[in-house]
Amino acid sequence: MRFRPSALFRYGIPAHESERFPLDWERLFGRRAPLAVEVGFGGGEYLAWWAGQRPDWNLVGLERPPECVARAARLLERSGADHVRLVRGDARYLLRELFAAASLERVLMQFPMPWPKEKQAKHRVSSPDFAATLAMVLRPGGCFELVTDQDWYATESHDFLSGDGRFELSALEREPEREFRTRYEQKWLEQGRSIYRLRARLLEGGATRRIIQEEPLHCTHLDSTLTEAAVAALAGRRFTAPGVVAEVKESFRAEGSWLLKVVSADDAFSQIFYLRLVSKPDGSSLVKVEPQPRPYPTAAVRFVVESVAAALRDSLAPGADLSA
Repeated sequence: MRFRPSALFRYGIPAHESERFPLDWERLFGRRAPLAVEVGFGGGEYLAWWAGQRPDWNLVGLERPPECVARAARLLERSGADHVRLVRGDARYLLRELFAAASLERVLMQFPMPWPKEKQAKHRVSSPDFAATLAMVLRPGGCFELVTDQDWYATESHDFLSGDGRFELSALEREPEREFRTRYEQKWLEQGRSIYRLRARLLEGGATRRIIQEEPLHCTHLDSTLTEAAVAALAGRRFTAPGVVAEVKESFRAEGSWLLKVVSADDAFSQIFYLRLVSKPDGSSLVKVEPQPRPYPTAAVRFVVESVAAALRDSLAPGADLSA
């Protein structure tokens, strides 16, 4: 597949760069229309077909691998669809964070990674937390549809949605008639796999906690001048607090300042980004989030900025032992 920057620019939404959360989808599409989401669109075949069936809707695809986003963007460009946008990232969180309450007509999820082992359960898209997300972002009367080739996954998803009490579920279908099947689905059917479909309609909406915060990312000032030793001592430091964790992976000199490569996590929502450390002419210093790649403004991001600043203050204090 040839990379098409024009297609990514046309369809890709760099959601992490937004100044507002949830996103203003009417502004991004340039029109008001029913809004629907496909979670995990793979190569984009169904999403492109869906766009042809629903020219009166605005459609958004969420997918994690960048190569899938690039492939779908190219396919959409060839189809000429103008009412589809693509966002790269973890749908377990982005569905909740990027869409306003009661804003979606439909959420579609086809053949998600099942993560079958019990120790992998935290990675599954389908969970009680996902049910709470659906109850918030779907409008009352809006629908969720799951298609999978894993019978246990379909049953588990049916159980957590029916247990939520805010959804009306149809009977779990085996080998449902579908208007469009991707080439992978057709291949699996030829191999003798069974396909299962779950449909649920939201009866009553609800609210759930978001992790992206409204306030813009901030910076922190220090009264001391940075030293090479104090910055180097941060590499490998891990900071934890209830619900958040962050680790400094490495530090290095860059453009007359220092950069720290950081991994943060709010619950299981992880991000990789950089902090820039700058010594100023007046003898003070600055710790700030580097704008590229810009992280979503979450509690863990704010936490690591403050934690790094506090660690530097301790290191730069008179008599501090940096070998500890």
